[in-house]
Amino acid sequence: MPNIHVLANGWRELLARVLADFTCLEDVSPPWLINPATRRRLKLDLLYPEAEIAIRFVGLTAKGQGRQSDEEVFEEEQRNQTRLELCRQNGVSLILVDPAEEPMKAIEHLQRLISRGARLLAQSERPVAEKSLWQTRYAVARERAEELRARIARDPEQMLSNLADSWRDREVVGVAQAPEPLPMPTLPATALAQLQVGRRVQHARFGVGVITALEGQDAETKVTILFDGAQPRTFLAALLLDKLTLLK
Repeated sequence: MPNIHVLANGWRELLARVLADFTCLEDVSPPWLINPATRRRLKLDLLYPEAEIAIRFVGLTAKGQGRQSDEEVFEEEQRNQTRLELCRQNGVSLILVDPAEEPMKAIEHLQRLISRGARLLAQSERPVAEKSLWQTRYAVARERAEELRARIARDPEQMLSNLADSWRDREVVGVAQAPEPLPMPTLPATALAQLQVGRRVQHARFGVGVITALEGQDAETKVTILFDGAQPRTFLAALLLDKLTLLK
């Protein structure tokens, strides 16, 4: 099994890819994140303020530090519960990630928070142009998270180890704190022409639905699908076509 710090770096790379279009703050202590019991500031390992998502890695120890005592473990659990509550009170969703544990639960939690952020954005009164920009970014994040979730499900340890190697490469070239967005796939015009409002389709994961809206052009086209018995979802066409079957 890879070292726990290696697995944590794999998580950092995963998050850098999924949320590449959102601002990332590292080792941050917001002014509201103060432990009421000690009056000391608590830290978040990662904070994405625009998405209102924070990450705290648990189970990590400093290099050279031995195994934590039961008392130290208890105190850290108490601090994490305080972090969770303070983040909740301030509109931030905190994900506690234990790199040594099976990753799917945390990844699916991240996916739910991305979907929730997109839903709240759609219901907000922000300007139309601003909403359109961030809806696209949420759609990209959702698709990237789904792609990585599927790959990790096949071999969690190996995939996180590979992602950790990519994170180390970022650090070597000095881009760890400003990851470049992944390139968007090209979109054949003939494929886009097959997507029409009212067309029934079947998604590889979400099942059968109907296209209710198309917005944008080329690779930036957003496709909204109302799935049978579910909420509508919006996808980027360039990240959707290989998962979609057109129905008659």
